[in-house]
Amino acid sequence: MALSRTNQEWRQDLESTGDAQNAAIEELRDFLFRASLYTFQRNKADLANYSQEQINQLAEDCAQNALIAVLEHLPEFRGESKFTTWVYKFAVNISLTMARRERWKGVSLDDLMDEELEFRWQGGKGQNTNLDNMAVRREISDLIADTIRNDLTEKQRTVFKLIVFDEVPMDVIVERLNTNRNAVYKLLHDARQKLKLKLQSHGISIEDVVHLFQSEW
Repeated sequence: MALSRTNQEWRQDLESTGDAQNAAIEELRDFLFRASLYTFQRNKADLANYSQEQINQLAEDCAQNALIAVLEHLPEFRGESKFTTWVYKFAVNISLTMARRERWKGVSLDDLMDEELEFRWQGGKGQNTNLDNMAVRREISDLIADTIRNDLTEKQRTVFKLIVFDEVPMDVIVERLNTNRNAVYKLLHDARQKLKLKLQSHGISIEDVVHLFQSEW
């Protein structure tokens, strides 16, 4: 029966040689393929323009990458969960990353940066929205937008807008800007720090912002 191995049997077969290892690898590859395919089906918007044949090919690629990752990390498996649960996460993470990359493949980041920054709170959805709170929210949103436009460096503003407002995946930004994850993290961190300091200089804490924008919705 497929996937009937115990945790110990999975490790034993994958770490062996010959027919036992080959059979385990093929069974695992098929499981990872189906996990990738399921992940794509749950995130159809990212691959809206892809045919089923193209999606199947992407799933094959993800399954192969996940298989390599599983074999590399096999010594780290401690048996605290089912082996199939452990490897499933590899397939899902790799597939989600692939789907996000494919979604943004034809999108110009330059075009996104040319778009006007839109950050204005439009008012609460509840019937009992406090008018004073509405005014404060608008004031804070204007302060945040002004800080982004005038206090951040061009690179900080680019990374902050793409990640926070446009929700572009980190990997896509790293690739398009020809940089590395640490550099992008640093730019994002510094941008957030400037924003935090500007709010604090106006007597506003991050907790105040969260409370105001989450209340009465």
